[in-house]
Amino acid sequence: MNEVLHAIAILMAFIGVLILAYLTARFVGTKFAGYTSSKYIRVIDRIFLGRDKWVCIIQVGSKYYVVGITGQNMEFLGQISEQELVPLHPEQGTSSFTNVLGDYLKKRFKGEANGDG
Repeated sequence: MNEVLHAIAILMAFIGVLILAYLTARFVGTKFAGYTSSKYIRVIDRIFLGRDKWVCIIQVGSKYYVVGITGQNMEFLGQISEQELVPLHPEQGTSSFTNVLGDYLKKRFKGEANGDG
């Protein structure tokens, strides 16, 4: 009986830690959400080039700037017009994790139903 109570106490402590971690993450997320949004500046797009290396397109007002960013430096690369902003890969719907997982599971279970799995 003593072991059961000990196991229940450990389980309750674990659940308590999970709840505290969740609440802390929610509090920190809402606290810092205001720091990532801006009224006049917006990151339009960015691409990862290598370790600590990025190229970003930033909108300031109605102007667009290309900026190179590394771990130690940020450099202005040029200015582009809105007409030059052409999507290279037009979005063909959302590719959220849920959609990708759903497609995978459909293929997986369809293959097992046909005897492929």
